[in-house]
Parts: sequence; C-alpha cells; structure tokens
Amino acid sequence: MFPFSYWQNFKEFILKHEKVLWVLHSVWALAFGILVIIFFHGDFSQVRKLTLYLMALLLLLIIFDRVAQTELRSGANKKGIKTVLNYVMKNMYQGLYFFMIPFYWEASVLGSANFIFTAIVGMVALLSTQDLIFDNWLMEKKFLRAAFYSFCLFASFDLLLPLFIPLPTHFTLMIAAFLAVFAFVILHYPALLFKKGYLRWIVIAGFAVAGIFYTFRSFIPPAPYKITISQLSAAKPDSSTPPDNEGIRRIHTDDFNSKKLFLSHILESPVYPRDSFRHIWKLNGKVIKKESLIKSRVSKDKYLIWSSLCWEDIGIMDVTGHWTVILQTGGDQILKKRSFLVVN
Repeated sequence: MFPFSYWQNFKEFILKHEKVLWVLHSVWALAFGILVIIFFHGDFSQVRKLTLYLMALLLLLIIFDRVAQTELRSGANKKGIKTVLNYVMKNMYQGLYFFMIPFYWEASVLGSANFIFTAIVGMVALLSTQDLIFDNWLMEKKFLRAAFYSFCLFASFDLLLPLFIPLPTHFTLMIAAFLAVFAFVILHYPALLFKKGYLRWIVIAGFAVAGIFYTFRSFIPPAPYKITISQLSAAKPDSSTPPDNEGIRRIHTDDFNSKKLFLSHILESPVYPRDSFRHIWKLNGKVIKKESLIKSRVSKDKYLIWSSLCWEDIGIMDVTGHWTVILQTGGDQILKKRSFLVVN
C-alpha cells in the first residue's frame, strides 16, 4: 500500500541521516524558539491560542502512540519508532516552552523567588533545543522525561486557566497542577486510566501535587498579569489620566512628612483580574504598612491599581532611608517591586 511504503521510506531516510538532521534541527530549533519569543512578546491575545495548541498536542500524541503500538506489535524497528516519536513530542513541547517564556518573564520579578520558575522555563526551553543532550540523556531517564513533560503541562495550564476560570491566580494554579497530572497520564500512560484502582490514585496524586504547588505559590509568577508602568507621585491617580512615567525616585523628609504619596501601576491582563492586590511598604527592610489596592479599568486590557502612604498613618519619626514597595496578589504572589529614597 502506498501510505505504508511512504511511511517506511520516511523512517529509513531519517535513520540514514539521523546525526546530520539532529545537528541541523538543534540550530533551527534555537532560532525558531527565539523567533517565537520575539513574535509573542507581550501579545496577550495569543494566550488564547494556547488552547488550540494543547488540543493539537493531545491529538498528535494519541495518533503517534497508536502508530507506535501497531508497529511494535508487528515487530517493526523500535529505534525508528522512538526517533519519530521523540522528534514530534520534543517539537510540540519545545514550542510550548518558548511560547510561555515572555509571559512568565513579564509576570516575574528579578531577584525574587518567582524568578526561579521563569529561569527554569527558559533553561528547559534551551535544553530542549540541544538534541544530543535531550535525546541521549534526558529522554533516556524516565524521571527526567516525566518531569520535562509534566512541568510544561503545568506551566501551560497555569498561564491558560485564568482566561477561562474567573478565580484568583493562586486558585487557578492549584487547578492547573491537578489537571497537569491528569493530562500527563492521558498523554503518556493512557492505559492506567482503565486499570482497576489506578484512577483513584491518579486523583489522589493530583490533589497532592495541587497542594504542593499552592504551598510554594510564591515561587510561581502570577501570569498572565504584567505591570507596564509604576509611578510614585503626590497626585492622586485617576483612570481618566493614567500614569505614563515612573515619577519620584528621591524625596526629602519635609515633603514626605507633609504630603501623601501615591504608588500606582498599570496592570495589563487579557481578562478582568480576579485577584485582590496589596502593597507592602518597607523602610530599610522593615515592614511599615500593608495596604490593599484600589482597582479600576483604564481600557480593554489595562487596569489602574494604586494605594497611598501618609506620614501620619505610619507612626514613625525617622523616615529617612531606602524604601521598597512590594506589589503582591492576594495569594502572596509578587508582581512588582518599586524603590525610592527618602533623604534629609
């Protein structure tokens, strides 16, 4: 049959030129990943396309899994099947990783715990382009292979779910972790779902993983949020005239003691942000005040959030020093840090 002979010729070609193809693919994959980052950078409308991408991933992996099982039963070359499957899966997951980098980069804060998550996403994306390491080491280690796929599925769901579920990000994070467990089983070990007693343990594992990720939620950026502008000023923020610059970086104690300070941010989000937000005002590392933020819409995907600080409210005499204001979600996920100096 023509389709069968075509498939056999395709496998033989890949096996014959395997090393050259992998070298060329490594170069192409890295270049393609960089292009993905540039193209999708800051474009929140593209996040919705992640749904279609995940559905395509599911469909392709199921198809290739069925093909692999059929050929293995017929005694076909396992190496050829493995090469093709690895190539398809790697490219699909690789695209997901590079797609997510800009969104987690925008939602993380350099020097904070949640930047670790973004760094891991970037590191794994880069690693996935190095075929020699990926195929001969990572894909041969069952635990590392499972971690690679599972982490990608979780990061994808974590970015995607806030668009469809009207809950704060620390709740959608738990749902993402739970669904990632199920998605991993469906994509890679579907037979377990139909074995007696296994479904119960999969559900338990899902809840356990969700609990673990919730406990360490401060290490995960609150994507898909992004802060574009943070302004400190003595003028009360207004959504009709949103901030367009950073404002004050240095202030004299006389001005600090006589004026109310307002710290405002422009928050970008593809959907209405269900989270509450708060500022933690710190002086020389010591917490001075925690204040909930006021939220209002500026435009379709932009929101103004702000709080204020008045010397009479904080109860300290010496306000000189280095001030840091941490912007957090209600689930303790850091979104921004803003510093200023008070001098005599």
